[in-house]
Amino acid sequence: MPSVRLWVPESDYDRTAVGCIANKIVALYGGNITIQLATKQGFNTAIHPKIQDGLKKAVDTYLKNDDLVIFLLDSDGTQSQNQRRREKNSLVNRIEEVVKLFEGEGRVKYFPMIQELEAWLLVDYLGICCFFTKNADHRNHPEWIKFANSKQRGQTDLIAEAESGGRGVKECLVKLSREILIKHNPNLQDKPKNLKEREYEESQSSNIAAYIEINNQTLRKNNSLVEFATCLQQLDAYFFIFSIYESLGLVDINSSHLHTKLVLFLYKKSMFSYPIELYYHIFNVQLFRLL
Repeated sequence: MPSVRLWVPESDYDRTAVGCIANKIVALYGGNITIQLATKQGFNTAIHPKIQDGLKKAVDTYLKNDDLVIFLLDSDGTQSQNQRRREKNSLVNRIEEVVKLFEGEGRVKYFPMIQELEAWLLVDYLGICCFFTKNADHRNHPEWIKFANSKQRGQTDLIAEAESGGRGVKECLVKLSREILIKHNPNLQDKPKNLKEREYEESQSSNIAAYIEINNQTLRKNNSLVEFATCLQQLDAYFFIFSIYESLGLVDINSSHLHTKLVLFLYKKSMFSYPIELYYHIFNVQLFRLL
């Protein structure tokens, strides 16, 4: 069973939320992947100035047990991103530097969450409604379905800040949470303090993720989420093909056998470059030649 290590160094709340979403993606595709999570503290330790090449060493250690390490960071607006890249020791620069060191293997990836993790949560407004009302049955309630549809935006990766520090996806989710809370309990409209205490805050992201439904429709609402999902799907497809070749005795990394070369090429060089259907097609063609 393939193992994927997710590293979301900005927040352990985000880490847990991303892990939840990843497991839902694996379930959607009927995959067989183990999702492991690295911690913010682990990242901070790895990049400590006293530890030379600490982040690379940490990734090396994970790759002894995991088949893939994926870094994920918020990508909150063009201006903010440009500012980050101008800072030599920014998270994105440190991560991209390490990813390049493993470029030939294809086992370390970086995915920006555009625009921020909240944009991944906003792909399913109905799920957010269920969280803030603490009632999962609202997913099948016509009134709440109508409400969620009336609020649901299109592509959530287009909810960008007009300027650094301005209104973006977090503010969008805060506003939505207030509207949900007032609909659920109209009295809160006259109690701003109580409403403020219950509105969205970042510490809730992992709990909200548990209510989010991941399907082909919700995935399409954020392109970076689609790319992340495709990565997991293709990795699972590779291991499916590899396991069949292994069971047929065709995989030997010391062999010059054509099939071994094919499988290793798919994995190391281009496993994230082609549509998922191509991998199954290649497998079927090669299997047919064996029979």
